[in-house]
Amino acid sequence: MKRVCLALILGLVATVEARPWSEDVIYFALTDRFADGDPSNNVPKGSDPVLYDASHRDISRYHGGDFRGLEKAIASGYFNQLGITAIWITPPVKNVWRSGFDLGGPKTGYHGYWTQDFLDIDPHLTSATSLDGKPYPDSPDGRLQHYKDLVTLAHSKGLKIIQDVVMNHAGPVFYYDANGNGRFDREQESEWIQPYKRDGFHDNAAWADIPEWNLHRTGPEGPVERLGVKIPTTGILSKLETYSRKGFSNESLGKSDGEEVTCDFFSLRDIWTAPGSAQFDALVDEFVEIYAFYLNTIGVDGLRIDTVKHVHPAFWDAFTERLHKKLGDKAKDKLFFGEVYDDKPGVLGGFTWRSDWERRKDPSIDSVLDFSFCFAAREYLRAEGGNYGSSRRLETVIRSKTEKAANGRPLYNPNPGPDGLNAIRKSITFIENHDGLNRFRVAGISERRNQLAQGLVMTTAGIPCLYYGTELGLLDEKGRIGQDGETGRLTLDFAGAAKGAPIRTGESFQTLARLAKLRATLPVLRDGTTVPLWGDSPDGPEDDGVFAFARVGERPGDFAIVVVNASESERVTGTGQWSMRLVDPAGKSLAPEGFQLRRIVAVGSPDASPFTATLGSTEGLATAKLSVPPQSLVIYVPVKK
Repeated sequence: MKRVCLALILGLVATVEARPWSEDVIYFALTDRFADGDPSNNVPKGSDPVLYDASHRDISRYHGGDFRGLEKAIASGYFNQLGITAIWITPPVKNVWRSGFDLGGPKTGYHGYWTQDFLDIDPHLTSATSLDGKPYPDSPDGRLQHYKDLVTLAHSKGLKIIQDVVMNHAGPVFYYDANGNGRFDREQESEWIQPYKRDGFHDNAAWADIPEWNLHRTGPEGPVERLGVKIPTTGILSKLETYSRKGFSNESLGKSDGEEVTCDFFSLRDIWTAPGSAQFDALVDEFVEIYAFYLNTIGVDGLRIDTVKHVHPAFWDAFTERLHKKLGDKAKDKLFFGEVYDDKPGVLGGFTWRSDWERRKDPSIDSVLDFSFCFAAREYLRAEGGNYGSSRRLETVIRSKTEKAANGRPLYNPNPGPDGLNAIRKSITFIENHDGLNRFRVAGISERRNQLAQGLVMTTAGIPCLYYGTELGLLDEKGRIGQDGETGRLTLDFAGAAKGAPIRTGESFQTLARLAKLRATLPVLRDGTTVPLWGDSPDGPEDDGVFAFARVGERPGDFAIVVVNASESERVTGTGQWSMRLVDPAGKSLAPEGFQLRRIVAVGSPDASPFTATLGSTEGLATAKLSVPPQSLVIYVPVKK
């Protein structure tokens, strides 16, 4: 099927195949919580009906979101109007549907991270017929065809699809026979979770078989054919010796001594990825065959890789290298980015290097989710009662992108991947997600402050990623600042979230659409180097709450200045006799003579008439005291006088 260009308001962008990832804006949809487009799949045939919560109040149970909900939104132009160009969906593969003991008690696999079969799609997500009424077989082929049709529809609207994938663990597919009676005593916590064993492993593991929870041996169990394609999988994931079987300790998730690489996640089963093990090459090849199928046959455009730091680094070297080889020329169009839950730039950037980086400088994983930016931006903008914090940590994070470690190696790999872009330009910038971070907007955070945070995501370097619901100003009333949790995994109420007003005319939706439009029409916001220019000083109140930075292109005069004002009063980029100096990455004057700056209000009430600022000069450097309205993000661009 011929893929159609995505028409943005001010012009056409490149097709899905040709458009570089640096031009994309990602929307992260937790599929079960986005939209219930087909209620008939809420309780799949043979499943335990108690696992579905029709009230959508219990975040530990299924809420009904599915492929049909995404398809209806895609077909209606919802994402196009928002300015989205790529949709990241949670893992769609067939999951274990219930765990008796997990973090906080019994839960379901509604989120997709509890794989039972890597080459089937979960029936909670798929429909009996296509969007135009054609029947799908009730089989892996039928479910995979629905997924393929979703991807094809997205491509027809110029949207890429990013599939979330897990290679660190499977779902709770086996139990530990703690009492030795030869059966799964599902009410006993000890049979779901065993204490961590640093030496050796638990030899009492046995495959579970609870059909109403889809709790079975991991698939595929051997070579399979899907959609007419023969996939030479070996069934290695259906063998107990493929798993570490070392159990779990609460401390292991935060460790960096190797325990975090070999432990279970509560009742989830850790896959043994150690290099040099008898199964290493076969396991790598198995995952290459699985995900090459999704990338080639289904047509998925990228992979978001879960729990990267909990897998041996050499595994990622082998996996990405062999997958690129398998994809051939198609590899240049694909993006593989990882989740490394850590706020230290050196740790994050380390995963963009191969473990044998002294010998090979090419990237391992293309890029990572920028948790360091996320934590720093939250420190600045997420405070009780409309207050704000310091932007100093955010400035440090920005500068870290070009800094080197003690061993002389840059923190982030500056060498390009197959697409010609490096890890810095493909870093995924975000401020909220579905994990412990929770939503940015919780009790005490206003809709405007949430828009400011998203504006920062959309104007800094990297590929911006918006979390589902932020375009509605979705509020997690149970969430609290400083408290981690999963309470933000809310189901969208498209009727009530916008308080009766059409969603697409709501303030948050329009603000994000405006930011996406600016990003699409000002290339320097996508590709420019980021230079911090001003943070509030202790010398006076004029600049309190202000953070300013420049995005600088390669040509003289090609720049934009972004200024965030988190305070409730108008502020300027200066204090007393001091004005903000406008400098490029080399410290030279940014603005040429004969220019002034025009202000664009990106977050806040748009200027009723053009607002310009005249530049000053200090010691040969351009300076400016730029005005910023309360609770606003503005962009200043150079124009000739």
